[in-house]
This record gives sequence, C-alpha cells and structure tokens, in this order.
Amino acid sequence: MAGSLLLAVALLALGVWLLKSASRPKATIEVVPPAAPDTFLVLIAPFRHDGGEVYDFGAELANDLQQQAVSELFQVQMLAAQPAEEVIPELAASSRARAIITGIYDENSIEAQLYFIPPDTLPVAGPESDGRALLMPDLTPTHYTLYAPRGLGHPLQYLQNWLLGQHAFWQGNYDAAMDALTMARHLLPTVIPVAQRTHMDHFAASILWSLGYIQGPVRHDWPAARGFFYQAMSLQSDALPAILGLAAARAQLHDAPGAQALLQNALRQHPQEWQIHFALAEIKAQQGNTQEARVLFEQAIDLLSGADTPAAQQALADVYFNRGYFFYQQEDYESALADYQQAQALGRADLYLLSNLGWTAYLLGDYETALTASTQAAALAPQRPELGFNKALHLLAAGRYDEADAAYDAAIQLTLKNDDVLTRSTYFGVAYQDLADLAQKRPDLQSKITELQSRIDIANG
Repeated sequence: MAGSLLLAVALLALGVWLLKSASRPKATIEVVPPAAPDTFLVLIAPFRHDGGEVYDFGAELANDLQQQAVSELFQVQMLAAQPAEEVIPELAASSRARAIITGIYDENSIEAQLYFIPPDTLPVAGPESDGRALLMPDLTPTHYTLYAPRGLGHPLQYLQNWLLGQHAFWQGNYDAAMDALTMARHLLPTVIPVAQRTHMDHFAASILWSLGYIQGPVRHDWPAARGFFYQAMSLQSDALPAILGLAAARAQLHDAPGAQALLQNALRQHPQEWQIHFALAEIKAQQGNTQEARVLFEQAIDLLSGADTPAAQQALADVYFNRGYFFYQQEDYESALADYQQAQALGRADLYLLSNLGWTAYLLGDYETALTASTQAAALAPQRPELGFNKALHLLAAGRYDEADAAYDAAIQLTLKNDDVLTRSTYFGVAYQDLADLAQKRPDLQSKITELQSRIDIANG
C-alpha cells in the first residue's frame, strides 16, 4: 500500500545529525507525555544559532503548523532544548512522536534535521481496497538533512506542508495528502548548495514517491504515477521504493519486459527484498511461467514470514491473497482457498478478499464458508447488485431457501435502480447463468432454480 516514510528507505544511518556547531547539548531526555496511537505528534526543538541575526526558526515552524493543522490528531509541541543525537531514538519511543525536528542556522542558510518515525501499520484504506502493502518500503525510521536559504519568508514552509501531507496520508485522506505534498514539492528551494544536493535529492525523491503512490495504487492513474516514480529514480537511481513503483507502473501499462528488467537489476542489489520476488512472481504468472511464479511467490512469503510487525503481517496477507488469485487462475481452487483464508487470518477483511474467498469456497462446495464470506462482502458494498446475487446464490446452495428468495428479490430491486439498460442486463445475465451452473451441480434444486430464473427474466424485461 506507503508515504514518506512512506516514502522512504533508511538510506542514512540513524543518529548521523550533521550540525555545524561543535557544541553539543547534554544527553538528557526531555519528558514528553506519550501521544495517543492515532495522534501525529511533531516535536520541534529550538534551532541553534551559528552566526547572523538571531531568529527562532523552530518556533516559527511550530506556530505555522499549529495554525494550519486541520485535525485534533495533528499535534505540535516545542521542546525546551535541542536533544543530543544519541537520545533521539529513545525520545521518539517514549513520546510516540512521528517527527522530531532540530536545526542550526547562520547568516546565510538553515539546516534542519528531520527524523521521521512512520506508523507501524499501513495507511487506512476503504472497503474496496485491493491491498497496497506491496509497494510500501520497509517502515523504518528515516533521517533527512534539509536545507533552506535564510533570506526567504517562512523558509521551512515546504517542510510544514510535507508534515501536513504525511498526517493526511496516514489517515487515508489522500486528496489532502496530494495537495499538501504537491505544495511541499513546489516550495522546495530552487538553488541548493552542492554539499546539500544529495540530501535534498533524497527528500525530493521521497515526495515524488508519495505522489506516485497516491496516483498509482490509490487513484489508479498509472501514467501519472509512472512519471512521478521516474522522476524519483532520476534523483536516486538505487532507491528501492522508486524502482518498485516504476516497475509496478510499467507492468500496469502493459510493459512487462520493462518492469522485469528493472526488477531483475534491483534483485542483484537487494536479494533479500520480498517485494522484488513478489513483483517478479506476478509478472511471471502473467507471462504463463507458472513454475517460476510459484518459486518466487514462495520466496516472498519466506522472506516476510520472519517479521512480526503489524505492517509485515499486512504485507504477508496481501502476498497470500495475490498467490491465492494465481492459484485460482490455475483452477487449483483448494490452494486458492487456503491462501485466501491465510490472508484473512492475517487480518485482511476487504471486499476483494471476501468476495474471492466466498466464490472459491462455493466452487468447492463449501457453502457455509461461501455464505459467510459473501454475506460480509455484500455488507461492505450494499450498493453492488452482483454481491447481492452472490449472497443469494450461496444461500440457495446452502439450503436456506426462504432467505435465498428474499436475497434474490433484494438483488433484483437493487439492479433495477441502475439507469443503464446494458448494465442491468449484464447483472441479470450473470445471475441467470450462475443459477444454470448450479443446476448442473445440484439437480435437486432444478425447480427452485427455474422459478428464480423466471423472476430474473421478468425483471430484465
């Protein structure tokens, strides 16, 4: 599924804080009450002065953030003093902060140190989520060294928008995240000293990755996503999130060879990254190389199974779901059902998982399992007639005839609300054929099936 943490891979070692001043604060930890689990807490320390006019850039950043915060879940707190670099991990853990910011400035420039701690679960997704963990990099703390010229008014405004964008992203408010992160990118300094360019490219690439993630997996605008991921790679050619994103975009845009070339090159550099194995498995499956796909799926699962973080469990559920669909396409329904149920046991409960699980169980004659899943799927999207028809079919197969009657009536009435004649006919046609297929397996239900087919025909006109 995500995010600048999301956005980022830990390319810089934790604790490398490039402050110019030789003076160091005492290694004591300021007591900060721990934030609630859903709160996006930003801790900002006073920036240290190293020449030029004295100005409190940290307080200005905190004030700007507090004025623009649109949610009680976004909180900003000023620290009394700048923490020593060695206590920052412990401060992050004890306060549950999402970002800790320190800095130094002189007469010409500002250097801000941003330590970002992503949540340990993936962004919120809607009931029709197709699983987005597969493009997310490892959710590890990330350190950015940021530059801003001193002469500008509100020189750290791009950081302000980035933080607001991160908060929106992790709340699943992707439109607001897109707006804030786009603004952050627009406000980045245009002239950057040579010594700071690599650091700023790291940060800019993370913004581009986030924008690509929102456009691709979230909005399904893969041409736009491809552009963002390509730009991210142009800034950091070896950054795994950008490579995975560009490969996914190419695959979605029917350039499987281009995606495969990217991934195979990345695999040589990152042989232990489960996402590369998974992405290659998907491509091999599409190409009909089923044996290679099976091996790659298994390697991805093995690499992920050793991690016990919530995000890793979500990702593992997504891999099982995708392998389940691979088995389904091979008509290996028992293996498909086992993988779907494993994904469910790991916490996936979205519409795609439930509807696929229900239908696969139905094909295997496990009508009670099918009914449980199809009922849950229909409840997640009550406006979708095809899910109502699936639930009705499974009720019928399970021998619950009165409930099946009512469910078919409800699905028929829901279908009739659709103004498009062709769409209505499609829903009715599929429901009619599903009943015909059930009659082949269950001749004992023939009279009831004939009655229901007649009702569908009348409704279809």
